[in-house]
Amino acid sequence: MTGRAGRRFALRSRVAAALIAAGLASALAAAPSAQDARRDERLDRILRLTKAYCARIDKAAFDFICLEDIKEEFKPISELGPDAILLGYVRPGMSFSYRTPKRGWVRTFVYDYQFIRKAGESVETRTLIERDGRKTKEKNASLQTLAVRVQNALFGPTGLFSADRQSRHHYSIAGEEKADGETVLLVDVVPRPPAEPGHVVGRAWILERDASILKIEWDQSSVGGFEALQDIARKIDAEPRLVSTTEYGVEKNGIRFPSRDTTEEAYILKDKKKAVRSTTTIVYRNYKFFTVETEVEFRR
Repeated sequence: MTGRAGRRFALRSRVAAALIAAGLASALAAAPSAQDARRDERLDRILRLTKAYCARIDKAAFDFICLEDIKEEFKPISELGPDAILLGYVRPGMSFSYRTPKRGWVRTFVYDYQFIRKAGESVETRTLIERDGRKTKEKNASLQTLAVRVQNALFGPTGLFSADRQSRHHYSIAGEEKADGETVLLVDVVPRPPAEPGHVVGRAWILERDASILKIEWDQSSVGGFEALQDIARKIDAEPRLVSTTEYGVEKNGIRFPSRDTTEEAYILKDKKKAVRSTTTIVYRNYKFFTVETEVEFRR
């Protein structure tokens, strides 16, 4: 074929080839890759196993004791002024000794903590056995921490992965790490709109082999009292930065118990520098288990 007809045929062929190529490219872009499919399978498996794990926690009978070793460190922020180190911390009925610090302030507590749950009824008791390095014995004591009040950390995973919560959350694999040669998946948990007040979300470190939840980093909006930090940030024209993590390093009968909880309260100032106002560290140690019984079968 020659001449004008040949040129028209060649043009139509090139146009057709371009359209076909564009169509194939569009189809390939729309089709999930093998990597994406594997990622979805991994996530689906993790969500199935964590839902079953949370059901075990919800139905389990517990009777255990441990020590809560707490350290609070406070640092003055010049933008708040010398007398505002307690701003936002003091609650009604709280009593303690205090004098204005120049470089900071440290408080320590050791509690003998007991938790019992049987037939759906829970009892939580604390005996304060040490305050600021001095021995004491205060039965039925309340938590005397100022910046952070961590309670029922054992049940943290249920707020992210229980059957009820999974219907309200969106999940994604944010990455993976290695721990002792095993794969740990980082799973982000965000609320499905509309977000509810007090919605608990964050990022979880999950052992891929059996879906054990090793650590949770809570979104700052999930931490109780965050509104007070926002008020303080507005006073100094700053942005609050609250980093709170719970580690689950103790295992008994397939249930993981908290081993460490750390919260850092900081503010990003106008000059972009970070000013740390408080750090609270809780170490859970010397566990003694009397009962850890589950009623729900855990399947892989």
